[in-house]
Amino acid sequence: MRKHIAVVAAMTLVVIVLAGCDRSLDAATEASAPWVMERVAALPPLPVEVVAAERTRLVPDIAASGMVSATREVSVVAETQGVVQTASFDLGEPVTAGQVLVTFDPLIQELTVEEARQAVVSAELSVATTERLVGSGNASQAQLTQARGALAGARARLAQAEKALADRTIVAPFDGLVAARSPSVEPGSFVTAGVVVARIIDISTMEIRLSVGEREIRYLRVGGAAFVSVPAAGTGEIRAEIAAIAAGSDPQTGSFPVVVRWEQPPGTLVRAGLSARVRIPPVGAPVRLVVPAGALLSRGDERSLFVATGDGVAERRVVTVGEREGERVAILSGVEAGEQVIVSGLRTLTHGDRVEPTTRTAAANGASR
Repeated sequence: MRKHIAVVAAMTLVVIVLAGCDRSLDAATEASAPWVMERVAALPPLPVEVVAAERTRLVPDIAASGMVSATREVSVVAETQGVVQTASFDLGEPVTAGQVLVTFDPLIQELTVEEARQAVVSAELSVATTERLVGSGNASQAQLTQARGALAGARARLAQAEKALADRTIVAPFDGLVAARSPSVEPGSFVTAGVVVARIIDISTMEIRLSVGEREIRYLRVGGAAFVSVPAAGTGEIRAEIAAIAAGSDPQTGSFPVVVRWEQPPGTLVRAGLSARVRIPPVGAPVRLVVPAGALLSRGDERSLFVATGDGVAERRVVTVGEREGERVAILSGVEAGEQVIVSGLRTLTHGDRVEPTTRTAAANGASR
């Protein structure tokens, strides 16, 4: 490029010198003005990159990434301790709500429940007898109150015993898949209370939590469309929607948490923990004639850019500039939609230069982030 410019400059100087002379060959240089102009015209055009001025949203699609998680996910914890009797589930298997996962030896709890039931029956008989005695004047009201209190205590102990027996059986809380299974949950092993025996996730509805900047949050709406790509799942874009937008920013990062949620499409299996990309079309973003901000040149208060004309010539245009969002700027006048705006080699480019334009890709243009 620099060599090309140097040659053009040298030939231009020769043209200026020869302009004051006659059109005969110069004895020293053996060059004439027409000869130099022919050589300049014969030089190859300057290669430049161009981007079409486009009437579109000034704010491009908002892009973010994060990790997929299930909307419903729970760790199933043993609420009792004892020897495992059965463990009827495995990693990755589907389970249904109420399905038995683990049972513990229930003998002691069964005996305790039976004992508590007999105590309730005895207390109920005592209350009935005392009520009859009070009616005949052979027992006091205080004795009846005491008998009723004993019955309430017996019933409470029965409820505790029944719960302890129910805790000997662990069931799935909802339909889902087994995401984790404790290696200690095997028949014959002793498990203590508080041990996580399984992790169950419902993959029918998935979500991803994003962080969005303050310049973009104004273009998001709850219920607005979003499009999720999960490369590891081998799927195309999945249509989703914005489920929640934080009322305030994260104090540590200054960004705004946003939740995007979607129903699992039939035939796909997006798993929790996979990385995903999210594209969100901005709502209410202004539509303008947009060019890359890097195409602009400044000279005092004047703004200009170069357009590659249809016959391969660089044409400098003075433009009126509007709003700017990131690397995109609105042009109010000076350029028409569809014209090819030059975005490379601007420092050495001059009005009237011959150019060979190639289209810059959307990624290089900053059309998406």
